[in-house]
Amino acid sequence: MLRIDDYAYTNALKHIHPAEKVGFAFSFLLFTIITKNVVISSLTFFVMSISIVLAAKIPLSHYIKLLLLPAVFLCTSIITIMITIAPVNEVRMEQLWSVNLLSWQLYISLASVKQAYHLGATVLASVSCLYFLILTTPLNQLMWVLRKLKLPVLFLDLVGVTYRFIFVLLHKMEEIYLAQSSRLGYQNYRVWLTSSAQLIVSLFIKSIQSARELQIAMESRGGDEGLYDIEITISYNRYRCAGILLALVGLFTITLLT
Repeated sequence: MLRIDDYAYTNALKHIHPAEKVGFAFSFLLFTIITKNVVISSLTFFVMSISIVLAAKIPLSHYIKLLLLPAVFLCTSIITIMITIAPVNEVRMEQLWSVNLLSWQLYISLASVKQAYHLGATVLASVSCLYFLILTTPLNQLMWVLRKLKLPVLFLDLVGVTYRFIFVLLHKMEEIYLAQSSRLGYQNYRVWLTSSAQLIVSLFIKSIQSARELQIAMESRGGDEGLYDIEITISYNRYRCAGILLALVGLFTITLLT
């Protein structure tokens, strides 16, 4: 998490206006989700990956590590979709693989493979769009875009506070873990379970305390003003805006052709 936040402020695209990056990412994301077209999904994943690695100068190894986390959940979902359980005497067409278990049969059909394939392509393309956004755009710039979209102030405050609490809890977790390790809190499996449970409980208590302190601080200010008043000085680039419009036209054309 800390590395992601560091890249958001130090990447090679940090000087580009956040509205341009949001428009670029959400244009591809919108077409990917609406069309569920494999060609569009593949193109989106390729363009976003190239933009992250080559344009934003994010290390390829770190980008691959980021993709591994959603890939694990994606694989479990795909396996669940591909494998179907049905009675043995039920008639099924286009089976690619099957095995009998007593009166039941586990099988994989061509339709389930196609469905899993489309799901995997859509998810990876969508994740690449979101990674492009969070790796190239700091939170304050994203909140500026959200404010220009006229979202409620309460929503913006919740976004900022939630993001801040992530780092607060990470810091608290590191302190508690070091204190437990210095007392041999993870020397064997049984002690490891006990220490992990105590760590979770301590984090829960400290998060409640931090939230209460923040609430008191907000109430002392009256509670009517927003926590974040953000302005940016980055200017738009008409050529990049024209490129985003051209990308939209290209995606629409590919959708019609395929």
